[in-house]
Amino acid sequence: MQGTTALTARPCGVVVDGSAALPEDLDSGLAVVPVRIRIGDQEFVDCGDANQYALFYERLRAGEAPITSTPSPGEYLEAFRRNPAPEVVCLTIPERWSGMFGAASVAADMLEQEEGRRRVRVVETEAAAVSLGLIARVAARLAQAGSDTAVITDSVRRAGAEVRMYGSLATLTYVARSGRVPALIAGISNTLHVRPVFRMQGGETGRVALARTTSGVLDALGKVAAETFGAVPQQVLVFHADAVDGATQLAARLERELQIARCDVVALSPIAGAYTGPGAFGFASLPAAFAA
Repeated sequence: MQGTTALTARPCGVVVDGSAALPEDLDSGLAVVPVRIRIGDQEFVDCGDANQYALFYERLRAGEAPITSTPSPGEYLEAFRRNPAPEVVCLTIPERWSGMFGAASVAADMLEQEEGRRRVRVVETEAAAVSLGLIARVAARLAQAGSDTAVITDSVRRAGAEVRMYGSLATLTYVARSGRVPALIAGISNTLHVRPVFRMQGGETGRVALARTTSGVLDALGKVAAETFGAVPQQVLVFHADAVDGATQLAARLERELQIARCDVVALSPIAGAYTGPGAFGFASLPAAFAA
């Protein structure tokens, strides 16, 4: 009861899906919508369970194909109900990439009919995976601090314009299947044994370099980080799809190349890893001023 009282005293709560790599914390005003993915007869849920993620990537490496699904309006509705703040900001990835925005919007309408008032504002961000995770962390900190809907929404939109994500794929197989980012694979193939180094900003994805080895990837990511962020202090999320060693080396490299206010390493969730494939790693970065 004490946690619920603390939460209802806050003007605004936050809801985000599991791909943001944040654990649900209702006492801090954060509810998380589970994202499910199936391989064969086994269902995996974006819940941060390292053992479950490892098994998912093991089955991908074995050649099994995942079946992805969008959270239903009912699952968003349950998350909205769990978050009893007077108002709620729900963050989603771009509508053109997924039905999450539509499902969340339907759920917000359902809750309005149920409660007789509009309590949820659905915000479509131009970010996904760990980029969305950084934005969600900004929103969650503001909600915990007692900020209102207008402040959180404005900060989310400004953070969305500033966040950058860079990474490298170990194989082109999975991104080729998705058909979402053809710029990454144009003119190259798995037979060339090269790893594309990519960027994602404002919902747009492109290739920034090619590398043949892990050290080459680290050099490319370190170079682009230094050239892009310079001396501006950053908060960073380093991610990996069953590639802990690469992520650990990258985190150390970024500590040398950048002024880091905070750096966390997170496992890439299955819903994102289904498109990158195992072995991918990289980072997302946001100016540290958003953490204040």
